[in-house]
Amino acid sequence: MERKFMYYGGILSPIFFVLVDIIGGMITPDYSRIINAVSELTQAGSENIYLLSSLFFISAVMGIGFGIGIVTEFSYSRSKLIFSGGILIIINGIFSGLTGTIFPMDPFNVDITFAGTMHIILTALNALMIMLLIPMMGIGFYRERQWVSFRLYSIITLLIIVIFGGSTPVLMMNDIGLLGLFERIVIYSYLLWFFVLAFKLIRDHPAMEMQ
Repeated sequence: MERKFMYYGGILSPIFFVLVDIIGGMITPDYSRIINAVSELTQAGSENIYLLSSLFFISAVMGIGFGIGIVTEFSYSRSKLIFSGGILIIINGIFSGLTGTIFPMDPFNVDITFAGTMHIILTALNALMIMLLIPMMGIGFYRERQWVSFRLYSIITLLIIVIFGGSTPVLMMNDIGLLGLFERIVIYSYLLWFFVLAFKLIRDHPAMEMQ
């Protein structure tokens, strides 16, 4: 029962993230979800940084709880891929919490700070971990639960992330004002995948407990 409760973190974490995006976009002056990055909502010096950082932190904690639920349900000996994916979800949650609070993004056109440098590093590491954990979980749960559709869904999600995430440098170099849109396609694709995984685990939890 405790593990199933932790799986609800995978439902709530994306919801709180979306709340940050919606509320932040509404209360931040001259903010555009098409042009501006999500991290700009809590960049250093933002007037709403404390409110939005708090919501980011809640989202991160929920994600960490979800990862803990996975690694306690699926031991390394039971499924190396699922266990390792759960560890990456925990680390992802920790890094997300740090980038949304202690290490905010530096505003553009200012001297970069230590916190801003850490924000870039942790964000890049998070992107790499996401691209690893999605196929790991897709394959792992296909072997464990025969989730054929989830494996295919994981592959599609990964392709979306690679295509739109890989296009971001092109947008920045050519000053194309679609950074916010492309970033949100990447983030929301992952959040939806996160949500679907949690939903399937909650739905199948009674059957897993009997194994």
